[in-house]
Amino acid sequence: MGPEERLRLLFARDEDLLKMDTGRRQATESRPVDDTGGPQTEHTENLGNKPSATTTQDTTQPTQIASPELPSPPKLPAPVPAGDSQYEHVFPLNGQFSPLLAIAKYPYRHIKGSLSQEVSSRFFDAGKFWNRSWDVYFVHAPASLGSKPVLLTPTDGVNSFLEEINRALKCELSLPADMSAGLVLSFKDGYPQPVYLGRSTTRETKDQLELQIPSPSSEHNSSSGDMDEEYAAFETMVEAAIEATRNKKKSSKQKLLMRAMKELDMQQMVRRMQCYFGLRSMDDIEGTADMGDWDTPGTVPTVQPLDATKAVPYPFWREPVFISIDVESNERCHSQVTEVGVSVLDMRSLVGVPPGVNGDQWRSRIQSRHLRVREYGHIVNHEFVSGCPGMFQFGESEWVLQRDMVDVVRSSLRLGDALDRRLVLVGHNLSADVKYLKQVGVDVGGFRDQIDTAQMFRKLRKEESVRSLGGVLAKLDLKGWYLHNAGNDARYTMEVLVASFMGASEEDSA
Repeated sequence: MGPEERLRLLFARDEDLLKMDTGRRQATESRPVDDTGGPQTEHTENLGNKPSATTTQDTTQPTQIASPELPSPPKLPAPVPAGDSQYEHVFPLNGQFSPLLAIAKYPYRHIKGSLSQEVSSRFFDAGKFWNRSWDVYFVHAPASLGSKPVLLTPTDGVNSFLEEINRALKCELSLPADMSAGLVLSFKDGYPQPVYLGRSTTRETKDQLELQIPSPSSEHNSSSGDMDEEYAAFETMVEAAIEATRNKKKSSKQKLLMRAMKELDMQQMVRRMQCYFGLRSMDDIEGTADMGDWDTPGTVPTVQPLDATKAVPYPFWREPVFISIDVESNERCHSQVTEVGVSVLDMRSLVGVPPGVNGDQWRSRIQSRHLRVREYGHIVNHEFVSGCPGMFQFGESEWVLQRDMVDVVRSSLRLGDALDRRLVLVGHNLSADVKYLKQVGVDVGGFRDQIDTAQMFRKLRKEESVRSLGGVLAKLDLKGWYLHNAGNDARYTMEVLVASFMGASEEDSA
């Protein structure tokens, strides 16, 4: 029994169903014909910039009639995302990476004579270098170097590229293995490790991958007490990679001068804080003291031992208002600022008040706020940091509409008092928070001074690298609950500021 006979047997009792036209048989000759003699087609929206097509069928063979193709704008190849099983990557077993942007400049910086021109024209110029497959990683530079991400690629892939050039041009190119050259970086187990971004095949896809790099968390450059030397070695290695990427290398004298100026700035910041807190005479800042009283360059300015049960020995220089900030954003879209934390310590309220052990009497006078953007209230970071926006420990969080955020933040920062009081902005790795504030439209130009507690603590403890906020709290024997909540972090940053000067000395805490 054939298929048609079985169907007739199945529907024999329903003549109307047998006569129903299901539309499966649509002979082309039954359609209206246009002036050109071809069947009319229904015009549909051309989705995705693809040529539209209408398919017609008769009882024998399908016929496809395509509408005229319209030119489509060129599309950029999408970067291959990390974790795509079609493009598996393997972390190099030898742990060696090369700075990708430095490799892109290889023939111009490391090859001399006519060979440089030949290698450039054959393999680098006009985008040829970027029109290859590169596995792209990144690592954040230490805060002392600016925290900017450094793009990396496995050195094995670079060596394979150079071997290809050697075969084609009968030359013997290789990467200098000397770490000071900055082209071969060996990431030991104790170092911060490169993070895979994806696979790039054009300059545009490299740029797209670069935009996906998250801002560094407060933990990215932390180092425990027994890892300072190791972290310093990592910092030196990354600094060499950054130098290799720059167009012009600075001379050793220039670098030494910059470091000396940076250390001098840190000395002056510590000295100002001592005067702000009444630990040092204001004459040291106003310029009336004997210059020979100043500390030797490179050392930490010292003061007389403090009796925490008594008021500080000197008046508060210019009676400042310290305002600490912390900003949290969506880790996947950093333009979305989700939280702002603000803490205030007005030195006028502390006149005659003993600081207490570890500065606890002063720390209790800190006033704290936690602002949350209502439109982003559903966002909780969890991939790069453990966000906890609902766990503010020093009061009630305040919901703010995004359109009102600038005015509320400006009010919290007391920028209206800038003409009457000396406002001092405080932050842990402060530059990142200032960048976020500018992004939402808050200018901090009204502040007369800025204090970075990460750098300040490093200087006070004579350490080579900065610590995370959590690391500093632990070193000062302070409890820190639910970090990465902007309100908590701003409060703890202010407590770190106080305890760093009012707590135990480095020798006592060792």
